[in-house]
Amino acid sequence: MSRRLALAIGIDRYPGFGPESQLAGAVRDARTMAGVLVERHGFAPADVLVLTDEQATRRAVLDALADLRLRAGGGDHVVVFFSGHGSQMTDREGDEGDGLDETLVPYDSGRDDADNRDVTDDEINEWASRVLEVTPHVTLIFDCCHGGTLQRPPWRVKRVPPDLRPIAELPPSPVPRRRDVEAGPRPLVATACRDHEVAVELPPSIAGVARGAFSFHFIAALRQASPGETWRELFERTMRALAADPLDQHPQLSGDGLDEAVFGGARRGARGHGVGRRLLAVAGRPDAYGLTMKLFRRRRGAWRRASPPSFVAGDRLRVDMSHGHARALFVYLLDVGLTDTVTLLFPDVDGHEALDDGAILTVGARRGDALELFVPDDLPQERGGGVGHLLLVASEGRLSTARLLSGSVEALTDSDLSVIAIPYRLRRS
Repeated sequence: MSRRLALAIGIDRYPGFGPESQLAGAVRDARTMAGVLVERHGFAPADVLVLTDEQATRRAVLDALADLRLRAGGGDHVVVFFSGHGSQMTDREGDEGDGLDETLVPYDSGRDDADNRDVTDDEINEWASRVLEVTPHVTLIFDCCHGGTLQRPPWRVKRVPPDLRPIAELPPSPVPRRRDVEAGPRPLVATACRDHEVAVELPPSIAGVARGAFSFHFIAALRQASPGETWRELFERTMRALAADPLDQHPQLSGDGLDEAVFGGARRGARGHGVGRRLLAVAGRPDAYGLTMKLFRRRRGAWRRASPPSFVAGDRLRVDMSHGHARALFVYLLDVGLTDTVTLLFPDVDGHEALDDGAILTVGARRGDALELFVPDDLPQERGGGVGHLLLVASEGRLSTARLLSGSVEALTDSDLSVIAIPYRLRRS
């Protein structure tokens, strides 16, 4: 069986650059991406490496890429995600028409009198071509920019100035020879903007916390990927969402496999072995916290209460959650689907949101966290739909989302915990 391997890199702090070049959301982007790959797309936690800030030096990045190449086998899906600064530097190989290589800027790189330790596009291409000799499923996702002019505040731009030092003042090229990757298989590459544009970070006023604009919407689309959805379709949803922000930023998608299913077919959460049934059994116990959950669906541009809860596949879903406990609780929203597939809908890996007594937490209406329900492809056609359950889990302490998704509720019920479930009916159309 093929594996799914990933490297997620996020860099906010750049000691080799000034205050104006520090970022605020790149580390969160990388951690959120890693969480979505594990929780929604079947990546094993041990197969997803996350490098952030001082961990993401040039040497560490190159070593991680080399390890990915060595581990990749036939048919494996290999993913590299980068959120941080992009730049350019003088072309040392003589293969760039404008005389500049595009680069990813690691934690320990610099300009002027400091060492340039950027990772160039030639190095990435060389690495990708080697991996493509083993497996055709290589996906590169870059939330950074390589050109363009500065954007006005409040946007934080993910670009540092190009390094125009002559070749003699730069490190020797690590690429032994130029490989024409266009002549063979190509990786699927998603980038945050066109060459002449800039990639920016969304401020907390839009995203709730600082996030890369492209990462924010791309990961939201990935979190909601339906079974069988193609990369092209997912990217189009990303573009539509990004268009709602006042940005002159147009992500680009290229390479092979655009019309293939995302990671060969989305694995949406835990499946089988009675996981859903075990969670529902806990939901049948008395609720000690006064949990409430209201469901809404989006119809004709307005949110309407889903009572009784009935949906058509692809409906936009909103859930309002609250409790009556005297102290703040950590809350988790799960979907036990029509075939016992358990999906974590809230929070993402960076979440673990505490909800105060009497407050209402809304999931699904905020930009980027839209929820949709899907009928599994493997559900027999004669069964046009069925009954699923939305579960609200609340605890006085943080819970392990991995344990929730595995249905290991025995270990969880030792702590103060309540679960309620709302059944819903879902049909194909």
